[in-house]
Amino acid sequence: MTLEDYQQILERIPFGKGLPTAVYAFRGGQYSFGEELDRLVVQVVATFQVGPEFNVVKFRRDELKVSFLCYPRFLEDPHPVLRHAITIDLVQGKARHTDYADNPNPPILHRKEALLPADHPKQTFFTSLTQAEEAIGLYANTATIGFKINWERLLAAKGLRYAGHRLKAVEDDVAVAAVAKTVEPAPVVERHKTALVRYELSKPVRSLLEYGLVRPGVTFLDYGCGQGADVAGLRNLGCSAEGWDPVHRPDAARCAADVVNLGFVLNVIEDPAERLETLVDAFRHARRLPVVSALIRETVDAANAESFGDGVLTKRNTFQKYFEQQELQQYVEAGTRPSRSVVSQKASNSSLCCA
Repeated sequence: MTLEDYQQILERIPFGKGLPTAVYAFRGGQYSFGEELDRLVVQVVATFQVGPEFNVVKFRRDELKVSFLCYPRFLEDPHPVLRHAITIDLVQGKARHTDYADNPNPPILHRKEALLPADHPKQTFFTSLTQAEEAIGLYANTATIGFKINWERLLAAKGLRYAGHRLKAVEDDVAVAAVAKTVEPAPVVERHKTALVRYELSKPVRSLLEYGLVRPGVTFLDYGCGQGADVAGLRNLGCSAEGWDPVHRPDAARCAADVVNLGFVLNVIEDPAERLETLVDAFRHARRLPVVSALIRETVDAANAESFGDGVLTKRNTFQKYFEQQELQQYVEAGTRPSRSVVSQKASNSSLCCA
């Protein structure tokens, strides 16, 4: 099957939530995706032993890939949490598993009715919830609402909670306490201590120069530039480079640029919701190429650090989260748009993902 054949088949799928790069559809025993897609799904399920708990199928439009997603409480929760995903590359015949069980800010579903066939008994019920959420403005900014903590904080800010699949105002002390648990105060972490003084270009920027992705005539924004070594170095090479940092250059403009570098920033943000918002905002400023890098090997001695959230807190009161290469790629894909292309490089202590 060619990609063109696959895309034509997807145009005939009888139901599903259609996005520019994928179609999401509920997987139920009595519902058909159409004869050709049904055969494909049956074959993939048998080959990779995909269980019935994977109740949503994601058909990629731009690649020959299919993902099976496990939402254990798809029918019961208003916005069910993703527990596990299996992504199958139909060309290479390989599967990639992603476990979200220990993820503090996993993806969640919205507009569940869009995944269901028109005659599903829950179709109207789920639609009513979506309409209520739209009417109250919960979908005004959809950039980060697809993640659990970000969504819970939005609800708390608007004084809302759920009673089943219905929105309710937070009115009593018990409900207020329940909502408050989702908005725990951030610890005092001294992020500014992670901005190192350097006298050479960082490894991600050197890689961009090596690949010719940054050169004179290409605008560059260093998002979270620290003390600005990369900006200064690129300017010395004749490149158009700007930098913004919340501590060291808070007044600098965050202007759109051809290339936006988010270098070793995500790994020092202890708040999962803020981490996601930072990723999304950096992507917003990239005209052509967003670049993300993060630490992938623990360099803090266990004696000098303690577990904190999904990372560690050092004795210097700095936070570090260590990504694996595949984890970082999946995080970028889930938190933003699907990658146009990916150039990845694995090193002893850093991971670079150009999307």
